[in-house]
Amino acid sequence: SAAIMLRSGLGGEFVGSGLHESYGWNFEVYLDGVDNFDGSTITTGLNFGLYDGPHRSEHAAALVYFENRWQHGMRAEKGRLRQALPLVVVTENLLDPENYVTLDADDNAFVSFKAPSDYAVKGMARALEKLPDLLAPLPVEKLFDRGIRPTESHVQGTLRMGTGPADSVVDSGMIHHQLRNLVVVGTSTYPSCSCANPSLTAAALSLRAASRIA
Repeated sequence: SAAIMLRSGLGGEFVGSGLHESYGWNFEVYLDGVDNFDGSTITTGLNFGLYDGPHRSEHAAALVYFENRWQHGMRAEKGRLRQALPLVVVTENLLDPENYVTLDADDNAFVSFKAPSDYAVKGMARALEKLPDLLAPLPVEKLFDRGIRPTESHVQGTLRMGTGPADSVVDSGMIHHQLRNLVVVGTSTYPSCSCANPSLTAAALSLRAASRIA
């Protein structure tokens, strides 16, 4: 969306700025005597135990996804194929003007992404520290760190919504501040980034925007 705006000559301080997404980390638990993978969806559980609290003034909330897929291979021991639990820990993230979308010399979209925010990284560190306690009710045989996820596949923030041109590109109705017949929908309008996938919220905001101009 930001590249389309830029190609159309509709730039500005916030157009393309603030590219971000949630910050994710993979784990896997080997379970002792308990089978997994009975669910019918890719994610069968969400744990909010590390989500809210006063810590959010200093670092990000974290959401733990219980996955219903073999992301990291299968257990080789006889009779223990299903005694594994893939986890994804995801934290909030903040907009950073050093992460942005612009155009190159040929008008192609060019992405510059420095890193996740310190807020997100500190939140992940706290989540990793507390993860063993969160999993304590389960018969955990071993916990494996499977590494940082390359992406959460939900980029957002490059045409953020806000109160006026001094802080954003569109208003709360997804309408451009200057061009009042231009409606921008999708996650590019997000001014912040939660731990949860943004798709349903994007759909809801899009329907809301459409209802206001119908």
